[in-house]
Parts: sequence; C-alpha cells; structure tokens
Amino acid sequence: MYFEDEKHAEEFNHLFQRLGKGQDKEYLAAFYVLTADEELRRKGAQLVGQGGIDWRSVFSQDWSSGYRLLLELAQSLFQSSGKIDLAYGLRTWDEERFNLAIQAIHVRRNGLA
Repeated sequence: MYFEDEKHAEEFNHLFQRLGKGQDKEYLAAFYVLTADEELRRKGAQLVGQGGIDWRSVFSQDWSSGYRLLLELAQSLFQSSGKIDLAYGLRTWDEERFNLAIQAIHVRRNGLA
C-alpha cells in the first residue's frame, strides 16, 4: 500500500485501530486521505470520532483547491454520493496528491487487500 511517508502509515493505522472500523472500506478510504500529511492530520483527522466524520467542519477549514478536491473525493468515497471533477484533479494535483487519490479509490474498492 502506498503511503506518503512513515508518519502517514502510523497515523492511518492509529486511527483505524482506535475507532475499530474493521474492514469498513468507506472509513478506510476516508482515514487514508485524512492522515496523509501534516496539514490533513492537523485540520481534518482531528474531526474524526466514534460518531463518524464531521465533514461540515472538515470543509469549514481553509484548504487549497487541490486539498479541497482531495477531501471531496474522500467524502464521496465515504458517503457514496456527490460529484467530483476528476479532470480538474488531474490538472491540479501534484504527483503525491494524484497517488493519494488513486490509492484512496483502490482502498474503497478493495479494502486493505
């Protein structure tokens, strides 16, 4: 599984284990994005709790357009709703963000397999 760095893997596993969501692919995909780097962890992962993900508060944060689109992807994978402009993502995301998006889609489809 692709992780941005060791901290991403640690934080993903910590959130996954702390909330005990098992193989819930929707949560796994969202956790994957929300723990990807320092900014996402600081502004997004803190809004995850036993009651779920507070998407309204996540989106109330100040995000660049690339991050916002990545978060919209995570929300769409989580809730199976909403529309996302992937063509805009291809023009906006750098290689790391693109890889995150692809891996999040893979996690949502296949879980941790």
